[in-house]
Amino acid sequence: MRVLLVFGLTLLTTPAAGQETGLSFLRIGVNARAGAFGDAQVSSVRNAFATYWNPAGLVGGRNSVAGSHRLWIGDVRAYDVAAQLPLGPNSAWGLALTATDNGDLEARTQPGEPDGLFSAQFISAGVSYARTFGGLRIGMTAKYLRERIFDTHASGYAVDFGSQTDILDGRLHLGASIRNLGRMSTLETERTPLPRLMQGGIALSPLQIIAVFDEARLLDMMISAEVSHLFDDQLTRLHLGCEVTIMELVDLRGGYISRDELRSYTFGIGLFFDRIDADYAYIPFEDGFDGPGHILSLLYYW
Repeated sequence: MRVLLVFGLTLLTTPAAGQETGLSFLRIGVNARAGAFGDAQVSSVRNAFATYWNPAGLVGGRNSVAGSHRLWIGDVRAYDVAAQLPLGPNSAWGLALTATDNGDLEARTQPGEPDGLFSAQFISAGVSYARTFGGLRIGMTAKYLRERIFDTHASGYAVDFGSQTDILDGRLHLGASIRNLGRMSTLETERTPLPRLMQGGIALSPLQIIAVFDEARLLDMMISAEVSHLFDDQLTRLHLGCEVTIMELVDLRGGYISRDELRSYTFGIGLFFDRIDADYAYIPFEDGFDGPGHILSLLYYW
């Protein structure tokens, strides 16, 4: 029953064809682990970044705060902060803020020299709540959105829903989420469509090597396979990720995303320092795009 409920979330909405997607920054994964993992994060995330991927992942973990800096195509920079605040073993709150800066863009009304420069900024601020029911974790995020392009601006709201469960003694994780359901106010003459998407899949820990004397984990492997569907583009993608943890000190990661116009293979590394996780993702872009992309993230637990 828990497995059916997790994947039942992927059936709560239907595709809307024929729309152009706006606020595309909401599509870009916020943290380096996900970026290096092929964005296959919905089933396994259990820290503050669950506020973006799957709010169900907030419950049952430790307190954590996180920050991330993303350098993307066209010199777009995004900054993210998030917090995971458990209320005991069965519920948790989360907070998140994302801001992007496109820098100075050239404004043109006709071919030739630009008429000047303008900037575009986008902000998302959200609050999440998650609760566990038996072995099933359920979460929701409510977000306030704001966009400003030149001297025009619009605001709106969106909600995300997610669920997770673990089976096989916690070695197999299942998760699903639906994100960016909402609407924006009018920007000049029309509303910007939100990039609605659903994503779900599994994460498995198939291999562990544990020391005999002190039971320290010498090597731990996780593999993940997830599928996402972008409603407005009518595009379904496959996300694959593999992570090898060595001596509980270093993570080596690789991933793959199908049918993505910017990227296919992704790579990264993570380092653990007591209560701090430091992660980096290197994202080669396809030919014809400036690149590569870089994501740096920090997580602090207590």
